[in-house]
Amino acid sequence: MRKKEILYKVVSFIDRKELDFLDKISKDIYFSTGKKIPRSQIIEYIIHISRNHNDLEKTIMESI
Repeated sequence: MRKKEILYKVVSFIDRKELDFLDKISKDIYFSTGKKIPRSQIIEYIIHISRNHNDLEKTIMESI
């Protein structure tokens, strides 16, 4: 039997451009597949992809 993963709620503040970016991705997925994907799931996918990117921490540190 698979162990149930514990999920945590995170509150984030983003600007209009970032919100529009997430909405565009959501609409593109909807029009391509017919499936509605919430913004929170898109952010989750972005995190999973980013975890596999070795230079992410370096890129973030350089942009701060």
